[in-house]
Amino acid sequence: MISVLTVNKYAAHRHLATGNSSIALDYKYLLGGTTAGEIVSDTCDAIQECLQLANMSARHKNDRIRIARKFYEQTNFPNCIGAVDGKHIRMRNPNEGRAQFFSYWNFFSTVLIAVADAD
Repeated sequence: MISVLTVNKYAAHRHLATGNSSIALDYKYLLGGTTAGEIVSDTCDAIQECLQLANMSARHKNDRIRIARKFYEQTNFPNCIGAVDGKHIRMRNPNEGRAQFFSYWNFFSTVLIAVADAD
């Protein structure tokens, strides 16, 4: 039997991973709208509490608010402070890294990942 806590975690993870609305969570996990919203809010608070000290200093809070506002103005994405993108960079076969750098496109590559703000 699956516990209620496990279902709640799945609901929060599904919302955060896919952006599904709380109505979709209501039908999928048989939760009320308020309950689903509280679960997602509590999960986000826990993630922020765990990661904020490690990754974001308090003095940059105004910068994050400014960047989020600019992202919303330019892209209509609320609460966004960075965009992540990646690209496979084709390269010659490194001498010792045969399997490690061989991509599923049948050539050798490395992955370049970048994060950018609204500008």
